[in-house]
Amino acid sequence: MTAIPADAPTSRRPASKHPASPLNAGCRAAGSVAEWIRGHNEDDLPAVRQTPAAAWKWMIDEWSIQLELASARMRIPDGPFRQRLRSELAEARSLYSDCGWLDDPAAYHRTPPPLDGGVQISATSAGDADFWHVRFASEFEPWPGEPGRDRWMNYRPVRTTHAWMLQHPDRPRPWVVAVNGYRTGEPEMDMWMLYAHRLHRRWGLNVIAVVLPLHGPRAIGVSGSRVIHAGAMNTVFTAAQGAWDIRRVIGWVRDQHEAPAVAVSGISLGGYMAAMTAALEDDLAAVIAGVPESDLARGTRRQVEPLLPPFYEQWGLSWEPYEQILSVVSPLSLPCKVPYERRYIFAGLLDRWVRPGNVKTLWEHWERPDMLWYQGSHLSYPFEREVARYVDRAAVETFGQQPPIPPRG
Repeated sequence: MTAIPADAPTSRRPASKHPASPLNAGCRAAGSVAEWIRGHNEDDLPAVRQTPAAAWKWMIDEWSIQLELASARMRIPDGPFRQRLRSELAEARSLYSDCGWLDDPAAYHRTPPPLDGGVQISATSAGDADFWHVRFASEFEPWPGEPGRDRWMNYRPVRTTHAWMLQHPDRPRPWVVAVNGYRTGEPEMDMWMLYAHRLHRRWGLNVIAVVLPLHGPRAIGVSGSRVIHAGAMNTVFTAAQGAWDIRRVIGWVRDQHEAPAVAVSGISLGGYMAAMTAALEDDLAAVIAGVPESDLARGTRRQVEPLLPPFYEQWGLSWEPYEQILSVVSPLSLPCKVPYERRYIFAGLLDRWVRPGNVKTLWEHWERPDMLWYQGSHLSYPFEREVARYVDRAAVETFGQQPPIPPRG
């Protein structure tokens, strides 16, 4: 038999010649996710099932992170910005230490005044859903002398709190105060990602989704863009004002709508905010933290540090003061006030945005309450049936099963 020359033409080319083919992309994704799983294995976590579906879920997160990093590369700190970062970090650490807030973070957070008036409520719609748009003056101000205070007060959009509300017209019902995730803040997306319609229609609950500062209608430029990349004080003020606004809404539904019980929930950055609110607010019925970051300093450092040159420390910028000042707005700095059996967390084992280890830290801080680890990524959770069932169970266990509300149409 005559041997076929190695360079002879054939009717089939190797798959490797088609780098954009679905098969090759799937193989590369599977290899990448397997490598990532080996590098981020955590004790006490369920095993990840390495399937083609898992690889694609991981890749969706990876693509979104690369887009975020590509955007961040356009904002490498220049000289004046680095000087502002240095001075604000030093001033904040000195002020927070002098005021005792580093030792007692709860003292940093003031109790917001009740919403006695000035609330604007208008009927609106997004997609095929009708809801109420709630607006009121936030009235939050950074502490006198806080660095970055003047800049923050000049952000006019953050002065008005916005929320999307689904309310049944009959008797007083339990409420879920939900909080949007990083980079979101628009009603159609928020209510889908927060399971607002499901909780409202299936379980008969009232739901109000609070928009975080610098997001959605409160944004300066692209939603969420100035939370992290504009400096540490913006991150602190976003979290501090976010908690202030959420607590005002909780008080409003209790006082003005006779809410018999109120739970707080959130996803991603909103999960972080839900966890922080659960450490500040008394008498919450439950807290549901979805794919939550637990440590903004560690999460930010993981995302930003690869973009910075090796002489970052030589610029006079250090992560230590950054971590210290963010501790005043960290749910890990305070005990959770919600009863143990009503603390709920769900997180993805393939999450590229919030590492499973960070969620595990919150779970341990909360004394290891009920938790769902699902076989998915940060962005896949709205499509995970077990997550929807977990949220359903949390609603039933917290409020008792309400008569189901049939969907419209």
